[in-house]
Amino acid sequence: MRRSLILVCLILCLLIPSSTGADKHSSSWEINLENGYITTKPIIVDDQVIVRTSGFWTGEERPHVYAFDIETGDENWQFKGENSTNHDMSPLLYVDAGEGECGSWNEMVLVGWTDGLLTAIDIYSGSLLWQLQTESESYGITGAMAIDGDDVVVPTGKGLSKVCLSDGTESLRVELPELGWRNGVTVTEENYLLGNENGVLNTISKQGTVSNLTIGEGKIRHAPIVTDAGVLIHLQTGTGSEIYLNQQLILEEGYSPAIPLLVNQDVYLGTSSNLIWFDCSINCSLVGKSGFSTNGEISYNHFNDTIWFPNNSPQGGWGVGFPGAGIVTYSTVHDTYTTAGVAFGANGEMAFGNDNGILMVFLPDVSLSDSEKEESESDIDEGYLLHSLIVVLCVTMFFFQIIKNNKMATKIGLLLLLVIMIFILPDVSNFWSQEVDTLEDPPGDWDESWPEEWQGTQVIVFELPDGEVAIGGFSDYENVEDLTDVAAQESNITIVKESYDFGTWIVSFNNIQGEGWEFTVDGKRSSVGMTEAKLSEDSVVRWSPA
Repeated sequence: MRRSLILVCLILCLLIPSSTGADKHSSSWEINLENGYITTKPIIVDDQVIVRTSGFWTGEERPHVYAFDIETGDENWQFKGENSTNHDMSPLLYVDAGEGECGSWNEMVLVGWTDGLLTAIDIYSGSLLWQLQTESESYGITGAMAIDGDDVVVPTGKGLSKVCLSDGTESLRVELPELGWRNGVTVTEENYLLGNENGVLNTISKQGTVSNLTIGEGKIRHAPIVTDAGVLIHLQTGTGSEIYLNQQLILEEGYSPAIPLLVNQDVYLGTSSNLIWFDCSINCSLVGKSGFSTNGEISYNHFNDTIWFPNNSPQGGWGVGFPGAGIVTYSTVHDTYTTAGVAFGANGEMAFGNDNGILMVFLPDVSLSDSEKEESESDIDEGYLLHSLIVVLCVTMFFFQIIKNNKMATKIGLLLLLVIMIFILPDVSNFWSQEVDTLEDPPGDWDESWPEEWQGTQVIVFELPDGEVAIGGFSDYENVEDLTDVAAQESNITIVKESYDFGTWIVSFNNIQGEGWEFTVDGKRSSVGMTEAKLSEDSVVRWSPA
């Protein structure tokens, strides 16, 4: 019997899986940035991926710009937008080192904020090189900036600034009478083109002279597209959208137009219902259309010559292909509402961000470097050594058991047990940690001072400057907006709302606007707007100043 047990022990020892504690070479990584949406595409520069957060945040949190090592996902630096308000939609702009009439500069990333601040950040250290405060009326900087020689041209809520890349000196400032939002600027040989919320296309000479042209009744929320056939505008209207070429309507389309993309003389556009492809080499003729919902940044993958469209729906993912010629869906494990474009590296790297604030980086299949090979081989050698040690101890213990030297068999057995415990400790530790994590209670927002009859019902809280207003006992409301409307009416709280591409949001409660309002559901910030944020029968919604 005793020998049988020894034999079983030997077999079990030989079947123990190896665990050297070393990670396998990974071709992807991800990180949850947690303090806001990712609504503009990351950028990949050399061995770094750089990304900004936007959208709603809570408490003292504010939007950031982060830089990560593209191979490992280790954070290299971060930069916080101290005074920015919600919805930082201006894309990051990478600037290579150079020099011009106004001076020289190192590699940098330019960031426009909704408080009107323009910051130049060192690409390697994350330190502030210079900054400029532009006008901050209403939206600040929300559109795409553009390089013009040794200057950067910056669209603001009600104007345009031209700024020296060397030191941030403003060499041109043009004030405009009408408001623009997400209105990127386009640089031509003689002029700057800039749209606004009244459907007006402003043409600003490089000396600052302004002329304008009314395209239609709607909103221009992208940088005008200059093609060989003329200037193309995708106008957002109250009944959908309209596509114009040189003030001539060429196509009526669906709601919430995306940011158009020009590749050579092909223009790719999108709405909540369709993807559109025009060939603008002669007259912007329609090449093809495909059914798909996209409202954000369209991207071009130069590595394999494909167009990528973010899917702004609960299913998320990205449509890949050409309108009218076939669109396939690229999915990840974190698919959700998505507006940010995809960043593509020179060697096939890809960086994705979604409205949940999750950054995902996928690397091409590459050979291990010499140092990585040596480390991998070292890990394998260690694994074989441990296996061999266990086998030797098992055989030794079995030998002493056969010759009836129970004392030595016991000593060898204890040594064997110690080696096995050391061997499997990393796996046990990881398993224990994962199990403990599952025992943590999810965060909630219940206040013990509330009436007991509110338990199990829907409750909403308004954190107003003159005191907190809480009201409960509601049921059957499916989303935050519906519950907010009813509760505000019962509490005599007035609401002002505004609607944008990304949804409807609260401007003020009781005419109190401040820097905006944000909500949580059961103590958690929502990754979607109040119209899409779903409620359970015992949800607690809390509105508080941003």
